[in-house]
Amino acid sequence: MADQDGIADIIKSIQADVTTIVRGELELAKAELIPQAKAAGMGAGMFGAAAYLALTGSILLFFTLGFLLAMAFGAAGLGTLTALVCGFAIVTVLLLLLAGVLALVGKGKFSFSKPEMTIDSVEKAVLSVRSAVADTAKDIAAQPLVDKREPAAIAR
Repeated sequence: MADQDGIADIIKSIQADVTTIVRGELELAKAELIPQAKAAGMGAGMFGAAAYLALTGSILLFFTLGFLLAMAFGAAGLGTLTALVCGFAIVTVLLLLLAGVLALVGKGKFSFSKPEMTIDSVEKAVLSVRSAVADTAKDIAAQPLVDKREPAAIAR
């Protein structure tokens, strides 16, 4: 019976070790992936800002085209109206350029890499657990599980 208690203790020890290893691996994975998720969030925000600025630039572009059409139809003079068209055109181009820059910066934030440290650590943990299981199997095989005395001797 004492041998079975020893086996139970070994199994409990292995279970506790595996639980500790798994928890450690999860914490390591979190530590590696959270900064990447934050960077992706910033990239998504920049894409959102780029979309907003592109929409605003498109609206201003339509206003600019409207003024150009008005100039073509009116053909009255080059005074205030021409200045308005140039102003709207410059603002539109600047907003679209800014949207392009934000889109490129946001695209750069969407690069993900493998959690290399976690993968290496998990591979080492698996090898360690396999080794522990093999060693435990040897220990269990070395322990007598059945009383090898003759049944008649046990009965006395």
